[in-house]
Amino acid sequence: MFAKKFRQFLISQLVIAFTLSGCSTISDDADGESSASADADFQGMDCILIRTIRDYRPLDKSHLLITGSGKRSYFVTLFWPAYELRHSTSLKFESRDGQLCPYGGDAIIFGTFSRESVNIRAISRVTAEEEQELLVRYGIIERAEQKPPEPASVKGAEVEELD
Repeated sequence: MFAKKFRQFLISQLVIAFTLSGCSTISDDADGESSASADADFQGMDCILIRTIRDYRPLDKSHLLITGSGKRSYFVTLFWPAYELRHSTSLKFESRDGQLCPYGGDAIIFGTFSRESVNIRAISRVTAEEEQELLVRYGIIERAEQKPPEPASVKGAEVEELD
């Protein structure tokens, strides 16, 4: 009797340990920083009017930039990876009220041949500078190398030759 309860106790402890260790694992980006901390700034609850969406740019399987009217850009995070995102030629939107929001069951539909629907985790409006940083972070563009400024000439700092 005691051995059976002890065995059940050990099995339940192992199940709990494996579950907790799996939940605490966060994958690292190529830069070494975790994706959760890298996107901590972009967990917004903004909405986009669907009729104002002009363009989109996939960053990876779970993130994209959407351009709206007035050159407004939005960083969109999906709930799970959409493998058709990078190769899709068009997007469709599933919404009840004409706005794309990260709540209310709104989704983006990808795919030319298949229909992959993915719900939205977050939408954050970004500035032009933040958009450039996102493009650099996801490897879409290269960071422009900045040359160090030339040292200013200082009067009286000439080299004197000794004999």
